Amino acid sequence: MDGCRAGWLAVRLAAAAGGRLTLDYALHPRFAPILEQHPDAEAIAVDMPIGLHESGRARMRPCDHIARQRLGKRACCVFIPPTRAMLCAESYAPLRALGLSVQAYHLIPRIRELDALLTPDLQTRVWESHPELSFLAMTGAPIASQKRTAEGQAVRMDALRRVLGALGAVATGVGGGAEAAAGCHASVRAGVAGAHDGATAGGVRRDRSSDRGAGRIGRGIGAKSCRT
Repeated sequence: MDGCRAGWLAVRLAAAAGGRLTLDYALHPRFAPILEQHPDAEAIAVDMPIGLHESGRARMRPCDHIARQRLGKRACCVFIPPTRAMLCAESYAPLRALGLSVQAYHLIPRIRELDALLTPDLQTRVWESHPELSFLAMTGAPIASQKRTAEGQAVRMDALRRVLGALGAVATGVGGGAEAAAGCHASVRAGVAGAHDGATAGGVRRDRSSDRGAGRIGRGIGAKSCRT
């Protein structure tokens, strides 16, 4: 899943008749109904921060450091998330002085929605995700070309086709759109069993070391996730 102006884009990989898998996608205005519609989902990978520092300057979490190390020259793809105190900001100016990028600022509405909703129990299946870590899990190395270039798109589409083909997935929806949107979920299906404490496996990032108190949570990467 990923946030967008209209809400959340969700790509679903599900078992179908005959042992095959189906791949579809839908746009949802809110995150909570997605959880209600899919209570049995094995994994929900979200390209949004989960597990935030409470206050102070914007700074990386342990899982951000690990993700950047894994991505090497593509480390710039992992941005520094806001603190929980920043989620109430009404303008960018005061946050800029605290080291938050404008990119991260524009994600605050979605981060705030997710942060208010998640609980420790939900963190067993809702993980932070990052597309570039997903593709690293699929290809064995970071993809050097940027996603907006023709070469970068071709390499990523080829990785998705190979992984989805190996899983026997059948895309439904509008043409190949579901396939193009499936970066996080394809890798989660392939690597869901391998995500553990502070490491990245199958694209999933988890970190229990956020400074948030017990009882509420925060964020996760391609699949990346921070748990409190």
